Order: sequence, then structure tokens, then C-alpha cells
Amino acid sequence: FADTTGDGKADLREVLFGPLGYEKDTHGMCSSFRLGRDGWVYATHGFNNTSTIRAKDGSTIELHSGNVFRFRPDGSRVEVFTRGQVNPFGLCFDRRGNLYSADCHSAPVYQLLRGAVYPSFGKPHDGLGFAPKMIEHTHGSTGICGITFIDRNQWGSDWNNHLLIGNPVTSKINHDRIEFRGSSPVAIEQPDFVTSDDPWFRPVDLCHGDDGALYVADFYNRIIGHYEVPLDHPGRDRERGRIWRIVRSGKTSAPSPIPPRGALADPVAALGDEDPFVRRRAASELQMEPRAEGFQPLLEALAAIPGPDTHLGHVLRMAVRSHLTAFPETEFGSDPAMLQLLRPIAPAIPTEEAAALLAGSPDRIKHLEHIARYADAATLTDLITELGDDRLDRSEQLRNLDAIQAGLDERGWLEPHPALLQWAQRITREIVEERAAQTHGDWVELPHPENPNSQPPWTHQPRRCADGKDATVLSSLRIGEAQVEQRTGILRSKSFVAPETVSFWIAGHRGRPEQAAHDKNHVSLIRFSLIPSHVEEIERAYPPRSDVAQKITWELPAAVVGQRVCLQITDGDTGDAYAWLGLTRLEGTGGISTDHFSRSDELELSSIRGLLPFFPISLRDQIGALFPPVASPVAPRYTQEERQALDALVAARVESYAAFGEATEADLERGAQVFGQHCAACHQIGGKGGLLGPQLDGIGSRGSERLLQDILDPDRNIDSHFYLTQLKLADGGELGGFVLRESGESVHVRDLSGRTRRLKKSEISGRSTLPRSLMPGNFGQAISEPDLHKLLAWLAKER
Repeated sequence: FADTTGDGKADLREVLFGPLGYEKDTHGMCSSFRLGRDGWVYATHGFNNTSTIRAKDGSTIELHSGNVFRFRPDGSRVEVFTRGQVNPFGLCFDRRGNLYSADCHSAPVYQLLRGAVYPSFGKPHDGLGFAPKMIEHTHGSTGICGITFIDRNQWGSDWNNHLLIGNPVTSKINHDRIEFRGSSPVAIEQPDFVTSDDPWFRPVDLCHGDDGALYVADFYNRIIGHYEVPLDHPGRDRERGRIWRIVRSGKTSAPSPIPPRGALADPVAALGDEDPFVRRRAASELQMEPRAEGFQPLLEALAAIPGPDTHLGHVLRMAVRSHLTAFPETEFGSDPAMLQLLRPIAPAIPTEEAAALLAGSPDRIKHLEHIARYADAATLTDLITELGDDRLDRSEQLRNLDAIQAGLDERGWLEPHPALLQWAQRITREIVEERAAQTHGDWVELPHPENPNSQPPWTHQPRRCADGKDATVLSSLRIGEAQVEQRTGILRSKSFVAPETVSFWIAGHRGRPEQAAHDKNHVSLIRFSLIPSHVEEIERAYPPRSDVAQKITWELPAAVVGQRVCLQITDGDTGDAYAWLGLTRLEGTGGISTDHFSRSDELELSSIRGLLPFFPISLRDQIGALFPPVASPVAPRYTQEERQALDALVAARVESYAAFGEATEADLERGAQVFGQHCAACHQIGGKGGLLGPQLDGIGSRGSERLLQDILDPDRNIDSHFYLTQLKLADGGELGGFVLRESGESVHVRDLSGRTRRLKKSEISGRSTLPRSLMPGNFGQAISEPDLHKLLAWLAKER
């Protein structure tokens, strides 16, 4: 908007960008527009909406939920400034040009570092970790809104380095004093600056004027947000608002001028400056404009950083990342101290050398996806061989295998890594053997219905009991792994006959000590009724909110005694602390112990499901039955008459093969030739042939009649997990094939020609399941009857 005539009215109105997202959340909008002294306008993007912003020069950004961006006032360019935060509402600058943000949900205040990533709901960081905090307290609210920094003598020098934030939920303006440790700000909580007993007081924005006064925008409404009542609720005030002006008596004055700030003459040399703010500014300039000679000085500056200066450290790491990304040929060298500095940065660097550095680090398990995506062939093979050691816990192996496969998916590998495939097949054979022997432990892992994609939390650990004894507890706290307390899951015991009394010892928590106890973590005694999938809970016990286990005893109802029941341990708490429970010392459970547990079939097999098409056919036959059923398909491709004709053909060939008799060496040699001519392009036996279809090692165990059905009528016995999928594409086309796996935003499909393709999910507008094999329906009919007999004889040897 502009007033070009001087009459105090905006006669010019121009749309720079838009429309911006508003469909999902009408209060999580773009806001907090602040003109920086660099000539850019800075703004926040709120929770849950998605906005695509295009500038006149063609620059485009896409923002989902919390982010901070900037644009030129004429709309000529737009850029992302920081990623993350849940719902930022408020921006301000200090005299050095540092940008501060108020956020409704993650932390009340951040000093934003350009290019950094901040915590949000479920969003990952950039490999460097989330940018550092400057505040540990919350001011008692998730509704922080509006911020201003006082440091230009607006209210006298004694008020410099103070920060005020609006709190519309509590009707207060909160107050923090800022201490700088090096270049890093730390917020020290002060008494609230403004309090009000008027519940309509809603301070949503704060700004210091050039007259030294503080101006407060007051939403002035009994209803705060969108979530309390519908938007058309009559209690919403749509007419009134207030602006408050606050001055310091006798001290109000014009603020001191902002010091000029041009580009540093030599940012590389400035990395050695005594002033930490100059060092950080130099690192930031090198982050934005890398230069080859800056790499070593940046590492030296990182090595010399004082411990408390977290913000300087993060900017230096971002600058090192920029240099290694801009100059991928840069060698890391062999200095152990420098390699130690580079390891935390390597997960953010998309190079082979970074992947190799991580592969040799003690915490490489955390970075398997990154290693798999960028490592060279030798590094990757060595890592898979090491992690595929059958002496390691199988659940851990499956998690590691899944992470490596995810990295290979992102890399664009459409065929499985040979060593990974061998690893998956070995684990699958173990699962098959265990299920056959029914040796899979007393407990089975199940996903929690409210958090089905969580990694399983279960492990064993020592705990003290209230009677002074130590015991090994079956616990949901996997100490030493990332975000362990946020994991959820269920353990269900095998059934036992209910006695009169059941007892056990339980430890753990139900939320933070200062909060009311929740019901998310508990131990239950359950039984299954005659109604399918209905579970009846008979008893329930909660953890004692203590690390020391307490004894629980249940006297069971007479109507339950003698019936088959199960114990079930539930961890449904996604909190980051005080969010676990554990069980030990069971009595009255028919010999069930807490020593052994295993993942459910579905959970265990999910990590290897995408590799099944590449398994030997005999192993695939054995494992297929352990998967849950798939969706109902559409009708098959054959008419009733065609089906009758195929049945007759198969019966005739079964009869003629029975009369074929004993195969000679020449017959077997011809059978091998027929396989090579018709089958080897897609199928492999003994390591020879293609992998477009399943390996056929062991297929002879199916017998001649089943083999003839598979060759002449490939749709007849196809397992439901290998049905084809018909994809409708967004461009109007269609694609039929077998969905190998889905990863992130990609779908890997083997089409009817045997080619593996990688599609974006955005390219797919619909899909349906077809009860058909990838193998052509008329394939076997192209083989002459004598050759078919010899092929069958040769395949029969493969057992």
C-alpha cells in the first residue's frame, strides 16, 4: 500500500504474493512483518497451513506450518530464512541486527540463525541438529505472541538487553533479561512486565516506537483462538481492539541510533577476531558465500569456540557444511581432532567422504540412512556385512536393515543391494524356523494404535524393587537411543489359565511429576470374547511414578478363574520424559516370564516386505502366510470360458508329464536351455539369471502339478501379496505393475515389461488391486509340449 498523493489514504494497492495458505487454520497465518535494516521484509508463517510464494524474479518457496521467510518490499525476490518452529507469532531485531522470534508451541523465544532448523511437530532437522535454544522456561503458556528487544537506551541503560513478549492466554506481558555468553543470548526470567485482571486483555504484538514508547496491540476479545468455539460464535468480538502506549516516567527518549553495518572486508580474517559477535558474523557471511580458503579457518574457529557460545558453534557448523557442499572435493585429512569436529557435521553433507566418516564413527547406527544414501560400494558392503552379524539382536538388525534400505531408496537404487538381500533372507529364514518351532518367546510386540509407526520401545534393564531386591525389568525405556521415551508400543503375553491370584512388580511413570497422572501407561489382564477382535479388560494397574518397582496383587473374580487370559503392557505416552514403565517378578501366570519377547509377524516383516519379490520362491512361499491379508482385488482377467480352457490345458499337461517317464541327461540339458531361453531373463536359479521376478531356488519342492499351474496359468495360485496394482496417473495415463515398496514420497513399481520404475506419489491419482501375476498369461503356452516336459524335469531337481 502507498499514499502517493499525501492525503493520508493508500491510493496504491498492489498484490505481491498470494493467495497464501489459510484453508486449514485461520489463525496460523503469515504475520509479524518487520522491515530489516538490510532492506528485506521479514515475516512468520503459522501452523498447519501450506503456502507457495513466487517472486517476480522466479524465486519460489513452499512453506508448511512454522517457518520464517523474507522478501523484497517490491516483491522482486523471496527466500526462506529459517525452517521450523511450530507456530511463530512475533519478530524483532536487536541493535546488532539479530532476529528474535516468539513461538506459540516449541520455545517461547528463539534468536533465529539464518539457514538453521528449529523444532516442530514431527519435522526432522537438517543433519546438524536443531538450532540452540535461548530459554528454558515457558512463561506458563503455549500462546506466546509478539516480541520486542530493548537495547538502544529507549528506557535508559539499565533496561538494555531486556526482552518483552505478549501472552494473550494469561493476559500478561512477560519479561526476560538477556545475558550474552559469548555471542549466545540466554533468557533469565523476570517478574511479569504487565499483568491484568481484565480477561479480555490480549497483547498480541509489541513494538518500540522512535519516540521511545512501547506500543501494545491488544486483540481485546473474550475468545482467544479458533479452537474454543466456532468462527461464527456470537461471543467473538468483531468490532473492538485497543492499542496501549507505555512509557518510562521521566526517562522516555529517542533511542540511540543503530550502528552502521556493511559487509566485512575479510570474513576469513575476521574469524580470529576477539569479539565473538564479529566471529559469528564472519562465519555467517562465509556460510552464505563459501570460499575455498575459508574451510580450514572455519574448523580452527570451531575448535577454539568457548563451550557456552552455542549460537556461534551452530553458525560455524553451518558454514563448514556450506563449504563442504560447495567444494565436495575438499579432503577431510587425517587429523583426529579435526575429524572429531567434522563428525557432527557429516550427517548434513551429501558426499562419499562424509558417509565414510560416519561409517567409522561409534554412533554410526544413528546415521545409517545417510551412509546408505552416499557411501561408496565398498563402504556400504562392509557396513552391511558388519551389521548383519547374526549375534546381534534381531529387532535391532531389522531396524538397521530398514534404515539402510530407506537410504538406498533415496539414492534411487531400484534393485536391492546383494549383501542386503542376503541379510534379509537369513533373517526371514530365522523367522520361519521360529514360527515352525513356536519358540518366539512369551511376549509379542504390537504397535500402539495411536502411534502405529513408532519404533518399538521394549528392552531389559536392572531396577531396584521396594523390598530391596534387584530385578531385571521388561521395560519400555531403551536407554542410549534417540527419543526413547517418545516411543510407544504394546507387549501382549501368550495366554495362560487364570488362577485366583496374579502378582507382579511394576516401575515407571505417568507423566512429569508436577503434572496430573495420565492413563496412557498401564498393565492389564485381558481376555478375548466371542465377538471378533473384541478385548475385555479384567484388571488394570498403573506404574507407581517411581523408578523403584512396587508390588501389585490381583485377586481375580471367580467368573474369570479357569479361563484363558493374557497380560498386556501398554506404553502410550509420547512424552520426552517420565514416559516409560516396566514389569518384573511375575507370579501366577503359568510360567510366563519377562525374559523373552519378540516382534509380531507384521512388525518384524515390514522391514523386509519390499525385498520379498527378490527372494527364492521356496522362502517366499513359507513367509507369505505370515503377512496379514491385503485389500480385495477387482475381477480377474479371464472369462469363464477362458478359465475352463486353461483348466483343461493344465490337466492335459499334468497327464502327459506323468507319462513322460525318467528324464535323461540330454533331457535335463535341454530343460536348462529352455529355462535360459524363456525364464532366465526374469528369474534366477543358483545365482544365474535375472532378478525381475522371484528367485526360483527350491521351486522343485512344489511338485509337477503346481509347477505346471504356475507356468501355464500364472494367476491361479498367486499369493495376494504379489497381486498387481493398476495405477491411475495424474496426467491421465495408467500403469500396471507390482508395487515393490513405498518410501517417503516415492513408489517403486515393476511394470509389465519387467522394468522397475520410481514414481512420485504426486504423479498417482488412484490405484486398484488386480489378482494377476507379473508373468504374462500366455507365457507357458509358447513352450512346446516336449520342451515343457524337459523344463519341468530340470526344475524338479531344484529343491
